[in-house]
Amino acid sequence: MRFLFSLVLFATLAHAEDFSAWEERYQFDCNGPFEHFTPADVKEREGWRFEHTGATVKVRRVKPRAGKKPVLGLLAGIKDLEPETKAMLDTFIAAFDKADVDAIVIGGDSSSEPDALDQILEYLGKATNRPLLVVAGNMERGAALNYAVLKQRKAGATHLLNLDVIRRYDGDGVDVLGLGGYHDKAYLHLAGGCIYKEKDIDALERAAAAADDTVVLLTHGPPRQKGQQAIDYVPGADNVGDPHLSELIARAKISFGIHGHILEAAGRGTDASGKSLPQKKPHPALFVNQGSANPLPWKLNDGSTSYGLAALLTIDGKKASYEILRGAKPKTP
Repeated sequence: MRFLFSLVLFATLAHAEDFSAWEERYQFDCNGPFEHFTPADVKEREGWRFEHTGATVKVRRVKPRAGKKPVLGLLAGIKDLEPETKAMLDTFIAAFDKADVDAIVIGGDSSSEPDALDQILEYLGKATNRPLLVVAGNMERGAALNYAVLKQRKAGATHLLNLDVIRRYDGDGVDVLGLGGYHDKAYLHLAGGCIYKEKDIDALERAAAAADDTVVLLTHGPPRQKGQQAIDYVPGADNVGDPHLSELIARAKISFGIHGHILEAAGRGTDASGKSLPQKKPHPALFVNQGSANPLPWKLNDGSTSYGLAALLTIDGKKASYEILRGAKPKTP
């Protein structure tokens, strides 16, 4: 009898997988599967509770805030950690703190250099205790990002969440679905860069079906839209977004998205077709291009120049609004 009890206990403990084992298992994949284990691996850190079950992480404040609308802080295209970039990130994180965001999204192109990637993730992990949701872009290798995130998590930054491995962030009032990489290998910066596949998009559709709150799609590249107001419009190349993402959005009835890749089209939000939408107003469908947080100047499609961009995305039931945060133009020496 005691032997039988020991076997049952051993089987139970073996089934109770630690999330670190899950991360190790998929560290060389651009995107992990939408699969789960039970019971949950639960950890608390600095006022936040993280309940990992493999492809889903349920995140809640230890002390809930009743009636608060979910707010996400949006970053992408950090690229380096030069003093000017770090100062810009400090400005944006201060704005996220003021807005009391529920999570900070880092939507790809953090860096192509492993050392810089380590520095950026370490800095972000120390700069904030809010959940950090990371995906790969077309600049970094997927495996390099996975390894960099793993190192920081082992060093204590357990609020740093890799949404290439975790496909669904289950927040309080919002579910963010992550897809790492890009759809066109011609735009990869490095050999071994991440090209997502049809099975990865299929996993997103299953994740959307499992969601119990408003769904927000997080990808580096945008869906295919139409016209010059769209978040995927590049002068001379027209609309360059992924038509497969557009099909997923329609098929899974996803109304909101975060897509920071096309720098010329940054600093705006549109509906699914590409029609520009005003800031700070709730919309039933909204897809935001937060642009690059890097302070190097970049000419935008609206004629203005970016010196670093970020955004806030507020979920209000079945509607969402956005606000673009613009870095100041550097002072002339």
